[in-house]
Amino acid sequence: MASATQDFDTVSFRPALRPIKRVAGMVGICLLLAGCVTQRADVIISSDDAQTRDVMSQTIELVATRYIDPVGREQIVVNALDGLSTIDPNIRIGMTPDEIILGYNGKTVRNLALPAADSEEQDTLLWTELTLKGVGIYRVYSPDLRHADPLSVQSALVSGSIKNLDRYSRYEGPSQAETARTRRDGYIGVGVRLIGGDGYPVIKKVHEDSPAAKAGLNIGDQLISVNGINLYNRTASYASDLLHGEEGTRVSIEINGADSPVVTPVEIMRERVIGRTVFAEIRDNILIARIASFNSATAQALGDEILKADLYPGGLRGVILDLRGNRGGLLQQGVEVADLFIAGGPIANTRSRVMAARHIFKADAEDLTRGAPLVVLIDGRTASSAELVAAALQDRNRAVLIGSTSFGKGSVQAINDLSNKGTLTFTWSQMTAPSGYTFDRIGLFPSICTTADGVGPDEQIKSALAHRDDMVAVMTKWRNLDYQNEQARQDLRKVCPARQGVDENDIDIALELIKNLPGYKDLAQLPINEIADTFASQ
Repeated sequence: MASATQDFDTVSFRPALRPIKRVAGMVGICLLLAGCVTQRADVIISSDDAQTRDVMSQTIELVATRYIDPVGREQIVVNALDGLSTIDPNIRIGMTPDEIILGYNGKTVRNLALPAADSEEQDTLLWTELTLKGVGIYRVYSPDLRHADPLSVQSALVSGSIKNLDRYSRYEGPSQAETARTRRDGYIGVGVRLIGGDGYPVIKKVHEDSPAAKAGLNIGDQLISVNGINLYNRTASYASDLLHGEEGTRVSIEINGADSPVVTPVEIMRERVIGRTVFAEIRDNILIARIASFNSATAQALGDEILKADLYPGGLRGVILDLRGNRGGLLQQGVEVADLFIAGGPIANTRSRVMAARHIFKADAEDLTRGAPLVVLIDGRTASSAELVAAALQDRNRAVLIGSTSFGKGSVQAINDLSNKGTLTFTWSQMTAPSGYTFDRIGLFPSICTTADGVGPDEQIKSALAHRDDMVAVMTKWRNLDYQNEQARQDLRKVCPARQGVDENDIDIALELIKNLPGYKDLAQLPINEIADTFASQ
C-alpha cells in the first residue's frame, strides 16, 4: 500500500459521485461509437507494463477504499482507459452491464468482459489486469500510444481514474511530486537556488539560515565546481543534484564571488532546508506575523517569533496573524498553529467514511501568548488549513477576524506516494469547526468587514461595535446554513464579499483594535458558538 500524508492545500466542492450500476440503462454504447463491428486485435506488451501495473493497482485500491464518497472499481477502470484519449483522441470507451467496449476511430475494436460482480470488493488484481489488457489492445491501433513514454501513459491512466471525483483531486508525476514534497518537507542540501546557461551556474537565491547562508554564499556568486566536478556550461539542475545528498555529509565547492576575481574553496555540511513561511515584525509591542502557507516548519517558526516578541521590553501586547492570500498547506501544521493560542479544548475534527481519516484535534493546556489579544486577517484567498486556524480561533472566542469572507474550503486531502515516485492526491474527509459547522463552500465571516474603501480604522471599529447584533445574526445564519440552498449560500457570502489583495488598512484596524481592549473583548466574545458535543463523544 502507498504511504499517505494529509494535505489541506487544495480547494474542493465534492459533488456526489455514485458507482456505475450494471443496469440496462447503460446499454446504448453504439450511439457513442460509430459502428459496432468487433475486430480482433492482438495485445502489445511493453517492458514497462510491470510499473504501470503497480501504479494502477495502487490507484484502483486507494480510490475505491479511501475517497470520501464510494466509487466502484469498474468506474475507476473505465475512466482510466478513457484517460488514454488525452494521448490519442481516437480512443473511445463504452460500457454495458457486462463488458467494457473499446472503440477506436469510430469503430468497436474489442469487448472486454467485466469481472464477476462478487470480485469487485475482493480482488483489485482482476481490475488492474483488465486495465493493462485495454492498454495493450489500444497499442495495436494507436501509433500515438505505442510511441508514448511510460510516464505519459501512467499519467493518462491515473488522471483519467480521478477525473470525475472532485476538481482538486490530482495526479502529479515524479518531477512535480518531488517539487511538492520539497515545498512541504524541505530537502537535504546547502540552500541555494541556481541559474544555468552559458558559463558557470550563478546563485539566484540563498535560503535564510541555510548552510549556504552560514558559509557566506551570496546572490550572484558563480559556482565553479562541486566535489571536484567542473560546472562550466552545466545546467542548474545538474549542479543542484550534486549539492544534494545525505543529511550531515559534507560537500566541497568552489565559488567565484560576484565582486571578486578570486575562486574560493568552501566546505559545507548538508542539512534539511525548509522554505520560510512565517514573516514577522513588531510594532508597539504587537507581533504582526504573516503566514504565507503551511509547511512542516510553520508552527515551530511562529512559536519562535512569539517567544522572541515576548522578550521585548514591555512584553507581548498582542498578535496579528495575517492569513490573507494563504492557500493552505499541511493540515497538522494548521492544527498546531491554532494550538499555540488556545489553552485546551477543541480545535477541529474531520469526518469521513474512512476510519483513518477521522480525527479529533484538541489543544494542549498552554496558550503560548498567555491570552494576549489576537486578531486574524483573512481575505478571499484564505483557504484550507488557513481557514482551519481562523475558524478554530473565532469559534473559541479567541480572536477577532478582520477582512473579507474567505474562500471556503473545508475538505482534507490525502497525498499518496505511488511506485513510480508520483503522487495521487484525493479528498478523503471534511473539516468541521469547534461549533460543528463546516466552512466548505461558505468560508468564514469576519467580525470587521473591510471591503468598503476609504473608511479609517476608528470608523471601522465603531461601525462593527454599533452593528454587533446584526453581525451575530449573520454569523448564526452562517453556522446553520442549508447547503442545498444555493441562493442562501450566495446571499450570505455577499454580506461581506470576498476580495483579494493586501490592504495595509486591515493591519491598521487590527492595531487599533488591540489597543482598544474593551472593543476587542466585545467583538471577540460573540454569543454565536456552542461547542459541538461531538468533540467529547467521538
